[in-house]
Amino acid sequence: MKKKNLLLSAALISALMLSSCGSKTGTTTTNSNETTTITNETTTITNETPTNSNPETPSNTSTNPEEPNNPDLVASTSLSSSFNNIFYKTLENEVDKNNNVLVSPFSIVMDFGMLENGAKGSTKEQMETYLNGGMSVEDLNEYMKTLKDKMMNSKELEWNVANSIWFNESQISDVSNDVKEIVKKYYDSEINKRPYNNDTLEEINNWVKKNTNDMIPVILDKLNPSDVMHLINAVAFEGDWYVKFDEHDTTKNAPFKNLDGSTTNVDMLHSMNTGYFSSNDYIGFTKAFADQNYSFFAMKSQKGLSPLEMMKKMKDDNEDISTIMTKYGIDGMANIGLPKFELDYDTVLNKTLMDMGVTNAFSPSADFSKLADSKDPLYISKVIHKTHFELSETGVKAAAATSIAMTKGAMIKPKLDVEINMDEPFIYGIYDNKNGLPIFIGCINNFK
Repeated sequence: MKKKNLLLSAALISALMLSSCGSKTGTTTTNSNETTTITNETTTITNETPTNSNPETPSNTSTNPEEPNNPDLVASTSLSSSFNNIFYKTLENEVDKNNNVLVSPFSIVMDFGMLENGAKGSTKEQMETYLNGGMSVEDLNEYMKTLKDKMMNSKELEWNVANSIWFNESQISDVSNDVKEIVKKYYDSEINKRPYNNDTLEEINNWVKKNTNDMIPVILDKLNPSDVMHLINAVAFEGDWYVKFDEHDTTKNAPFKNLDGSTTNVDMLHSMNTGYFSSNDYIGFTKAFADQNYSFFAMKSQKGLSPLEMMKKMKDDNEDISTIMTKYGIDGMANIGLPKFELDYDTVLNKTLMDMGVTNAFSPSADFSKLADSKDPLYISKVIHKTHFELSETGVKAAAATSIAMTKGAMIKPKLDVEINMDEPFIYGIYDNKNGLPIFIGCINNFK
């Protein structure tokens, strides 16, 4: 697996994702062998150094998939604000607010970056406005290539970023030459022509399993013969801490207060940490990985707010996670506590993306005429996103995979010096210190 190299930045210039989700299954495991399994109904539509960033958030679902008419909709002002929106909408759309959530906006936006090169008109404009932070697809191509190359060239951390396009040979003859040239140049994407049968389904799942280091063994449960193509991104990360936790300092059976008020015993890792952030509303820390170009972060409320309520307050206060980390950063020592855990999460992103303003792409009126020759209009039938996260004394393993299924024909309408212990619901993630972008962001609401 390739690796990546980035310059360390004294402060993160980024934001942490807000947005998304229609259905999901998540399992969280602490090393005291207590697990939570969550299943929801699917929504479908046929461093230890402080950091910085900034978001804006939309809300509600547009009733017309061709025209986002939501008065609360806010265009992303930057790529980082788009990432924030993805996480916020994911939390907001959760059926069970006790669920643990984890998404990789980097994976989602990279996958859509490939697709945008086949879009025209309002279909393309909506994705540029609400997913790219106003960035043109041409600029996004360049930016995503830069991020991917830096990750893959890291000398201290192991990153793998892979992209592929799989198209149904019985539905279209080929992907357009222009799109093939762009996705190969900027996304290093494979392009595979296959029959949509069980052999191809197994091949796609094996591709995802390989490119996520076995952390996500299955991305698709089936291939619909009517689907035209799937665009798939996979991301894998393995990194040691710059300063590891000492196993002798781990507290066994430490109480963690779940969102519903119950308590679960967990293994709580402890260490002294350089740098933290604290305000009247939030408190947390960043902890650097080995190359110090990426960091882990964790933050919780000082006033008993849930992660969703924290994200809502940030929106109302026109703040975001990164700006909070920078604005309230303190150059001092903190004794930190962090649960040892393992988490799997999956969701369907159709509703999330439509809530953000990307509506036209899910309608037969979508214009993906640059993607491939087709007598019938092409549009998105389903966006699946899966993630995995492991945190231990030595470091972190994380993976994400995103699949965009394209179909044609009629659309199916949606069913509609301080002690900082993360011993209650908290937000966490992995971010790029230099570029100020959260590669992963999630929350732990419970360990039941």
